[in-house]
Amino acid sequence: MQKKPSVRRELPARRRDVGRARGAPIADAILEHALDELLEHGVASLSVDRIARAADVNKTSIYRRWPTREALIEAALARVLSELSLQLEDTGSLRSDLLAMVTTVGRFMESPRGRALARATLGASSDRPLMVVPTEGDGVAGAAALVERAIARGEWRSDADPIVVLPALLGAITQRVIVERHAPTDAWATALVELFVRAVAPTSLPATEA
Repeated sequence: MQKKPSVRRELPARRRDVGRARGAPIADAILEHALDELLEHGVASLSVDRIARAADVNKTSIYRRWPTREALIEAALARVLSELSLQLEDTGSLRSDLLAMVTTVGRFMESPRGRALARATLGASSDRPLMVVPTEGDGVAGAAALVERAIARGEWRSDADPIVVLPALLGAITQRVIVERHAPTDAWATALVELFVRAVAPTSLPATEA
C-alpha cells in the first residue's frame, strides 16, 4: 500500500500572551505599565510599543481593549483615581470634613502617581482633553456623602452647586502642588478650607423692600 505524503502544517506564530490568565490580569498589567510609562515619559512621548513590551503582550491585546492612545491613558489615570479613596468619616462639621479631604488629596498629589495624573491632565492637548473625571466609585460617593451631611447640618446653602465647588477645591490643590510646587501645609490647607466653608455657608439676606 502506497503511503500518503505527509502534509506539513504551518503553525501560527505564538502569541506573546499565550498561556497566561486571560481578562482582568492582562488588563491590570497593561494599565500598570501604562502608568509607569506616563511617569517616565509623560503624555506626549508615551509609547504603546514600550508598554506592550513591558507587559509582555502584543499591541493588538492593548488596542483590542483601548482603541486609541487617549483611551489607554484615560483608563490608566482612572485607575489611579480609583485608588484614591474618599470615603471620609463624618467628622462632625463641614470644616473638618473638607480639611480631611484636602489633606488626603494633597498627600496623593505629592506622590509620584498623583503628579503623573495631574501633569498628564494638564498636559493634554486642548483639542483632545483627557476625560478622567470619575463619575462613580469611592471618590464620588465620598464627596456626595460629605455634601449631603453638610446640607443636613445647615452648613451648605442650596444654590452652592457641589459640581462647581468641589472641583474648584481640587483645582486649588493642583495649583499649589503641581504648578507652584509647594507642599500643602496645615496652615495653607486650613486657610483654603475656611475660604470654601464661607463660600457655601447659608447667609441671612435682608428682606427686599416692597
